[in-house]
Amino acid sequence: MATPPLSGVRILSLAEQYPGPYATMLLADLGADVVMVERPAGGDPSRRFPGLFASFNRNKRSVALDLKSDAGRDAFLRLVDGADVVLEGYRPGVMARLGIGAELLCARKPGLIFVSISSFGQSGPRAGVAGHDLSVQAAAGMIDVAPGAEADFALPMLPLGDIASAMFAALGVVSALFARGRTGAGAQIDVSMLDALASWMTPFLVPPANGWPTRELPPPDPGYGVFATACGRQITLSIAGEDAMWSQLCDLIGLSEYAALREVERCARSKEIGPHVRAAVARCDYDTLYRELESRAIAFGPVVALDQVLADPQLQSRAMAVGFASATGEHTFVRQPLLIDAMPSAIARGVPQLGQHNAELLGPAPLAVV
Repeated sequence: MATPPLSGVRILSLAEQYPGPYATMLLADLGADVVMVERPAGGDPSRRFPGLFASFNRNKRSVALDLKSDAGRDAFLRLVDGADVVLEGYRPGVMARLGIGAELLCARKPGLIFVSISSFGQSGPRAGVAGHDLSVQAAAGMIDVAPGAEADFALPMLPLGDIASAMFAALGVVSALFARGRTGAGAQIDVSMLDALASWMTPFLVPPANGWPTRELPPPDPGYGVFATACGRQITLSIAGEDAMWSQLCDLIGLSEYAALREVERCARSKEIGPHVRAAVARCDYDTLYRELESRAIAFGPVVALDQVLADPQLQSRAMAVGFASATGEHTFVRQPLLIDAMPSAIARGVPQLGQHNAELLGPAPLAVV
């Protein structure tokens, strides 16, 4: 696709930290002109962490505006006049108190798409309550800690509520843009992190809600897990019910006595069989095992350190790591994962400095920083 699908769409982003910036990054990589509206004193708090900030905010522009001042608010309204989408991540009610709420902006700019991302949504008894990802994951039933073990609980590596709400927000934007193309009407989109995770938890929430039997997870397949090889390098096996793969694995690692076991029986005997699988894999040379697993079409994968992920030949072959040179130097980013007509998205801009585009978008001083 020669022209990016969202080329010509302008999005004003009043969102900080993770959900809003990730959502607008996805949209910017699809060609949208994303303008971050940041506070003049320091900007987005994630600027304190350059790696995090750069990860989400390449391909964007930045203006610095004091939205509590008349001049800053007026400048923002001028930007709204030329925008297709406003995306904000404040607590419910904050935008209205600033005099730039959804009703006012949508009345000012017919066809505007106004997106709000918050922890619990714009309505309901918890609307307006402070919350971050951990609280939302807990409210969605994703965290189970035995009483007395709270201090030893390992925090989730990924902020799933942030990511889920960001992806639903991006989906909402493209859906509203598509609908506007037919009707000319804008939309107000309310994205709740808790709602997003409840959607992801559908297969766990629907059965008990309907009185249906809750599917208890069986003991894991003994061919499913992380295993150490002879040199200590780790590998994953992910046989999940595939009897043919299990038979192939047993033949490969010398456990022929278990090869004929079907899924139900071997899972029931997982505690007995699992140690034998681990001991057998621990005798294997890593490279030889890797080649044999691949040749036999057994589901597996290497365990890769974070600093080596982008060097993976598979990711390199699909150009997931994208280099970009700017005034601040050469940087590597992770591209948007969609391939449209076999073409990856492009990075057209680097990471903006705070207020870098004030003059470009608002004219010369005194509106350079408002």
